[in-house]
Amino acid sequence: MAGRTFEISGEATIGRAAGCQISLEDTYMSQLHARVSPGGHGMVIEDLGSTNGTYLNRQKVTGAVIGQPGDRLQLGGIVMELT
Repeated sequence: MAGRTFEISGEATIGRAAGCQISLEDTYMSQLHARVSPGGHGMVIEDLGSTNGTYLNRQKVTGAVIGQPGDRLQLGGIVMELT
């Protein structure tokens, strides 16, 4: 998946479920894992009760957090870089 990009213009869910705006195949990712949306000062990231957690720069996401370009978002075994 290296080099794959996702453009997010509004709220988007990430997970294994086909109904997610960003659907990814990873056995460590929940069906409905996280939600991301553009915010006034970056990208708002929220974990949706996933089994294995969501991490921003290796810090567990426990509420709504703001991600900036260059930050690393980990969901299951997948790591994404925010741009």
